[in-house]
Amino acid sequence: MENNELLLNSESMDLNMSKTKSDESERNKRKSIRKKIILAILFFLVVVSIINMYSTCIYNGNSYFSNPIRNHISFLSVSVLAFIICANINYMTYNNSKFNGLLLLGTVGAFSLMLFGSKFLPKYIPVINGTTGWIRFGSFGLQPSEFLKLPFIIIIAHLLSKCEEKKRENFSIIFYVIPIFTIFAIFIHFQNDLGTLVHYLVILCFMLFFTRIDMKIIVFSICSVFAIFFGLLYYIYSKGEQNLDSYKLKRISVFMNGLLKNEYGDGIGYQIGQSILAFGNGGFLGKGYANGTQKYSYLPEIRTDFILATVGEEFGFVGIFVILILFLLLFNLAKNTAMDTNNYFGKYLAIGISGFVITQMIINLYVVIGILPVLGVPMPILSYGGTSIFTIFLSLGILTNMNFNN
Repeated sequence: MENNELLLNSESMDLNMSKTKSDESERNKRKSIRKKIILAILFFLVVVSIINMYSTCIYNGNSYFSNPIRNHISFLSVSVLAFIICANINYMTYNNSKFNGLLLLGTVGAFSLMLFGSKFLPKYIPVINGTTGWIRFGSFGLQPSEFLKLPFIIIIAHLLSKCEEKKRENFSIIFYVIPIFTIFAIFIHFQNDLGTLVHYLVILCFMLFFTRIDMKIIVFSICSVFAIFFGLLYYIYSKGEQNLDSYKLKRISVFMNGLLKNEYGDGIGYQIGQSILAFGNGGFLGKGYANGTQKYSYLPEIRTDFILATVGEEFGFVGIFVILILFLLLFNLAKNTAMDTNNYFGKYLAIGISGFVITQMIINLYVVIGILPVLGVPMPILSYGGTSIFTIFLSLGILTNMNFNN
């Protein structure tokens, strides 16, 4: 009898071990496929980014291998190298209290440098479009607030993992992480960079959505934010552009006027009007590669925040649709990575990175088609700008590593 029981127990253990090995094998297979798809998407987006940036340097049929395209290729090359390095560093290295403390200390130091440097070193930290977010060394520029989005995500993911370990719920979670956001928000506010501040807030809300916070609180908070947001928009619109002193408020007023009346004018709203015109010119299939006309100085910042207008004009709705599908697929891969992660830090880190990329894409898209006011948020990978591209590739390198070490 005892021998039979031992035999049954042994068979049961063998079945469980076999099932565990099978599940682990299936999980590793999923991770391998995800990793390959992420690499394929990035490769495609890099190619599109280069040929699209090159198109902005083609005038009247003549091509110019000018500084923008050379710099853009350099940005991408350095970023790809950073991606490879991050992809080979175990992401759990970042889940360390001392490391996160150093990240926060470095963040405060970088923001303090910007704050005091703008007053005492205006040559190197100039005011650009009313914002003091850049460090300039000749033609080289660095935007710390853009780069620090990744440390922000890492720190918040570390804190949220602590919340999971301590079984914190609802407002206890919010009060635990809000001091970190407040530090970032205060410094960015002093830089007068509303768009970046909004993006930090969106990333935080995205990460909090997946915590233990009760859904009723989340729904109530979202409804309250939307009510306040639209209330402020209506108030600014009712005041009228002429009665507003702040450039940013005037820009919001013009945005509302364009959204409600389709009137953009030749002043602050000119940029949005030209961007919408580019999409209209592109139609369904576009005017063809390098045949766009908005790059002839009609649309300011076409290589940076409004690069998507070039895609819309030359490749039409189909081109925009393909780009959006790729980003949504990238988001889905990041979400699945979070679901497959066997620790809370990895879960929130993957969620933060996915939220960072997809919300930046959505904000930029909504700006260029006139659904949001101009916020100065670049299109991931496609827009010209070394700091943004570098940060995106660092983040996706970490995400790729998570499909090695989960």
